[in-house]
Amino acid sequence: MPTVTLVYTCAKCDTQFPKWTGRCTSCGEWGSVKKEPDRIDHSERENIPRATPGKTVSFATPSATKTATTEPTGFAPFDTVMDGGITHGASLLIAGQPGIGKSTLLSHVGLTVALQKKHVIYVTGEETPTQIRRRLERIHNQIPESFHFLDCTDTETVCATIEETKPQLVIIDSIQSMRLRDIESGGGSIGQVKASSARLTETARKSGSTLILVGQITKDGAIAGPRVLEHLVDTVLFFEGDRNHHYRILRVLKHRFGPTDESAVLNMTEKGLEAVDDISSELLRDRAKGVAGSTITCIVDGHRPMLIEIQALVSPAGYATPTRKVTGIDLSRLGIILAVLARRAGINVVDKDVYANAAGGIQAKTPSVDLALAIAIASAVKDKPLDPRLAVFGEIGLTGELRPVHLPDARLKELQRLGFRQVLIPKGQRVKAPKDLTLIQANELREALQMLHLI
Repeated sequence: MPTVTLVYTCAKCDTQFPKWTGRCTSCGEWGSVKKEPDRIDHSERENIPRATPGKTVSFATPSATKTATTEPTGFAPFDTVMDGGITHGASLLIAGQPGIGKSTLLSHVGLTVALQKKHVIYVTGEETPTQIRRRLERIHNQIPESFHFLDCTDTETVCATIEETKPQLVIIDSIQSMRLRDIESGGGSIGQVKASSARLTETARKSGSTLILVGQITKDGAIAGPRVLEHLVDTVLFFEGDRNHHYRILRVLKHRFGPTDESAVLNMTEKGLEAVDDISSELLRDRAKGVAGSTITCIVDGHRPMLIEIQALVSPAGYATPTRKVTGIDLSRLGIILAVLARRAGINVVDKDVYANAAGGIQAKTPSVDLALAIAIASAVKDKPLDPRLAVFGEIGLTGELRPVHLPDARLKELQRLGFRQVLIPKGQRVKAPKDLTLIQANELREALQMLHLI
């Protein structure tokens, strides 16, 4: 029998070390090096018999390749992101914050597939079957007979079940709870996650079942586990949102069977998740008009334009060090905007507390919100409200210049649809103004603020 030895592997970059170290010398991550068993001692690898060469086949041969079959699940937001539905034999990884609604989302997907009289297995690794049944009953008043659960965390048992029953869909909730018997480390370790994922995806591919793995995330917001987990699966989905708000966004980060620029906005209700068709109207419904420090901008998530309110509050600093707080906005971008405002536009808030917020719980961390954030801060400093029918978008450089953003025509059409009359954009932005929409163009931040009479 080959000797099982221990190696130390970085959870971020999979670099191996002969002994434990506090920091990975390859990626620089602290506390990511963990021990895991190596299947075969390096000194005994030469005793393994050599494999025989395989037979290669040309891609031009019609019978050499198989076309991936995709079927819709029936849950429209999920099918939109997945470019039509789930693919037979494919493996998916969905990650998100704890309590954000990953299990609720997959309950919707499992129910809609099972209602088509297709076999679905939900592997209950973290929750009990009773807890999941209560969620299913809230979503739908009748649970179909084809929706089964498997209360098990043993990977080999799950794989044997898939091979025997060949279900249409298998949901593993979560991959961190699965264990292989011949791996000595505990559940959730690097070795267990890598080995269990590889075993499950291989079984799903051979059985033609679609496999969905639920993954956890770290405190930094990255997908937990070794990076090889993301490379192993065919699709990586990220479910995000603010737990204090009811809007959620489903994004696709990787998809081998379709584009990666699609997203879906959902509303978390007492009966589960509902698709939001007009997110811009929902986000602006409770907007207060005639208030200083408020600006409307348009962000693009995938191909979906969304109007969002950027709010800023500037007040005298209560302590020696001014406070900088943001919600839904990149904190580093706020620091850059404040520096550009002081150096290029003469608006200095070095002795004041600055708070910035993207209203509605939607993340607005793209550079296209730079101009809206700068104008909202200037409006708050001058205590001067802006025209409620005015919107702005554009990126700001370190010299104060305004830079164009992508998909400007889609943004302008969305602004026109919701009744806006004026849009302030960078002068270098090549667009054609829609009907009843006036474009105001500026080369620099200072020029834009002068046009709005904020300096």
